[in-house]
Amino acid sequence: MRFYGIPSEDRALEILENIPDGIWILKEHSFQTTLSSQQAKEKLKDIILTIKSWKEKEKHIPQATAFLFVHTPSEPTHFKIYDLSSLGCGINLSPPRWECYLLENQ
Repeated sequence: MRFYGIPSEDRALEILENIPDGIWILKEHSFQTTLSSQQAKEKLKDIILTIKSWKEKEKHIPQATAFLFVHTPSEPTHFKIYDLSSLGCGINLSPPRWECYLLENQ
């Protein structure tokens, strides 16, 4: 499955508006939660705002740094979100901090 990096939080919020209805799974480290599409949208929005605050506080992070990746931006059904610990990984990317996907994509 190919994922596309979203370097702009504003663009990520636009993509978020197009998530389909259904049951979503949110994984954070070893925890897993089942969410409605509205709950998933709210949680992802909170995460996107967290990423935005990282970029504002940490001036060494370029504004175009992508922490959020999506499978098929036009039909977003799977997101992978990395945190600051994954910066500088050139060859191997650490596992995502959050992963959110439509249950039927499991």
